[in-house]
Amino acid sequence: MDSGAAVVDSEAVAPREDGELRPSKLIDAAGSERITRAVHAAEANTSGEIVVSVVGRSDEHAAAPWRLSFLLAALSYFAASFAPIDLTGPALFGVQLLAVLVGHALGRVPGIRRLFIPESERTRTAERAAVHEFHEQGMQQTEGRTGILIYVTLLEHRVVVLADEAIDRVLDPDESWEDVVELVLEGIRSGDITSGIESAIARCGEILSHPLPIQPDDRDEIPHALVLRD
Repeated sequence: MDSGAAVVDSEAVAPREDGELRPSKLIDAAGSERITRAVHAAEANTSGEIVVSVVGRSDEHAAAPWRLSFLLAALSYFAASFAPIDLTGPALFGVQLLAVLVGHALGRVPGIRRLFIPESERTRTAERAAVHEFHEQGMQQTEGRTGILIYVTLLEHRVVVLADEAIDRVLDPDESWEDVVELVLEGIRSGDITSGIESAIARCGEILSHPLPIQPDDRDEIPHALVLRD
């Protein structure tokens, strides 16, 4: 499989975020229908099989809350040395324990948790999850190996495009999946993820229509065009 990924700033994926974003809230029933129609329209001109997957997160990132907890515990220990009263051992332990508990609770908030997930970890997690999703949806089992996945993960702020080997072999060297990624991001930045995904799907169809045109005996091997996972 060939892949393309984008590093996205926090405002790009989740403007005005105050809680955990859920794909089912971003894309309603009408939006799902629009995306499904866009996939069918794109596949009318190519033998490529397109699936869009939008997930709330690619991983729990369990270490992130602990990173914040340890930071707050260290800061509380440092602050205690400047306290106007002399904290005893048990009192100091209690302050640090409270810092750990507060840090762990705050670290569960998506916007805060993301700050304690390194960029490289976000990218690695998203790409690994995209590969898993590709196989989970059976896209590697298409007869011509022409599956292509557009994978959007909200917590990690990543968009990944994965294409199977037949597409990788025939893709024009001048073409890039970055165009597809950017169209998704443009829609998200404008607050209309559905339109962004529609445009990205149409671009996929354009890229694939010449090297992999529709065949007379072509059939829809992957009927589900959109996967939403909160």
